[in-house]
Amino acid sequence: MSQNIAAWFTEKISDKITVLAQSKGGYLDNTMMRGDVVANTVKFPIVGRTNVYRLTGAIERVPAAGPGLTTVQMNFTDYEASDFWRTQDAYKAGPNEQQALAEIIVKAVRRQRDQIKLDALAAFGALGGSGVTTIGDGTARIDILHTEQARAEIAATGSDDDEIYAAFPALWMSQLCFYKEFADAQWVGLANAPFSQSQRIRSKTVRGVTYMELPDECFASPGGTDWYAYMWAKTAMGAEDAWNQETPDITPQPLLQGTPYLVKAGLGGAAIGIEGTRVKRFKMLKNATLARPA
Repeated sequence: MSQNIAAWFTEKISDKITVLAQSKGGYLDNTMMRGDVVANTVKFPIVGRTNVYRLTGAIERVPAAGPGLTTVQMNFTDYEASDFWRTQDAYKAGPNEQQALAEIIVKAVRRQRDQIKLDALAAFGALGGSGVTTIGDGTARIDILHTEQARAEIAATGSDDDEIYAAFPALWMSQLCFYKEFADAQWVGLANAPFSQSQRIRSKTVRGVTYMELPDECFASPGGTDWYAYMWAKTAMGAEDAWNQETPDITPQPLLQGTPYLVKAGLGGAAIGIEGTRVKRFKMLKNATLARPA
């Protein structure tokens, strides 16, 4: 914190703070391709394809097929999370309460970092002509056949050396665990991925796809009885942070009555879809119960 508030009064009643149930966020960090930052713009490379040509022995121009590498760019959007801490509370606060206040601000920043990526997936999936295909119509439970179809369609494009991720609700993950392929997999993400511990314990790598269990608030329900979720190759989506402040600033506000403290943190980021053929959207049942497959 930029300014520590002295704990002149320490309560000995309890050493725990009650925090309302909320997503910690940061679950989708490092699951999309990074870009090149120039001022307020981020550029993501789009790798095309080129082929060899046969030498004929003639003195003639090289038959170049055109640029095999292009870029897509977008501007960053800035976000901020803030809250006031009254002086009447601050002078009585112990270290646990100070930590709890900082924690809710940090969680807000991390959730927004995930939301930027989720919004980009949703926008890409809804964009006509993007190449993103939808699996399911919202009436069937998630099944291993659905996930394998998506994985195979992505692999068929030649993405055998790319990292593939899927973000699913907890009930979908539990439903999939009734299948041997999921049940035998360990709850751990990619060994060489720069994942946090909270990401690893919510990840399962099956057949080269890292499935990540996210809170329900991360998923849209277009019909109320269904969910949208996504599977994507890492280089098919681009995401970058211009700045990311997870350590809150705590500053007094003398122009306000009682000189309360203002607690603030924020970030600036952008995300965009790049190659739709390697992004799959699932529209499956928003199941409230689990069913063992026949």
